[in-house]
Formats: sequence, C-alpha cells, structure tokens
Amino acid sequence: MTEFLHKYVLYSRVGAARRLRMGEKGCFYTCSLYTDEHAKVSRLIRRMLAFFESKDIPLTILKIGALDSWYEVDPEQRDPWKIAPQALLALLDAAPDGVVQAALST
Repeated sequence: MTEFLHKYVLYSRVGAARRLRMGEKGCFYTCSLYTDEHAKVSRLIRRMLAFFESKDIPLTILKIGALDSWYEVDPEQRDPWKIAPQALLALLDAAPDGVVQAALST
C-alpha cells in the first residue's frame, strides 16, 4: 500500500506509511471531484479503488459538500459522511451539480 501511494499519490514512503497507520482516523487522499482536473482525479480514484479492492482492503470513503469543511467532520463519528465505493464511482460518472469533496482512508 505504501508503494502504491508513493507511486500514484506522490507521497514519500515515510509519509505514506504514516498516513496509512492512522487508519480510519486519518485519510491518505482528499480531493474536489468536479474541477478542471476531473478526468485526472477520476482516473486516480478509480485506480485506488481497484487496487484496494484487489488486495481485499476495505476503505472508508467520506463525502462532503462544496461549502462544508473537513474540520466539521468528527474523526470519532464519521458515519454521516461515509459512502460506499459504488457511490463514489457513481459520483465520478455523474454530471456535476456543484463541487463535492471526497476523502479516502483505510
């Protein structure tokens, strides 16, 4: 997992390992979904979802709205923001109706 994040998300190996050790309390990737870089972000997210699924590693995926802040997300109670990988894929395929942000953690 560390090597994957080093290669595709461009973290140092130490930084990637530190983020992964945080588990669900941290996150190793955050992004806005509907920006000028949507195609690039979409490819990377799809690659991450496929990689973690192939390793049978469950992901915690959070979604917040454009006007929301990650600081509002309680690390101890993330359930209101959790979505399934299939829901994230559907968001990537959908026409944007505003900015949505996503975060992934193990």
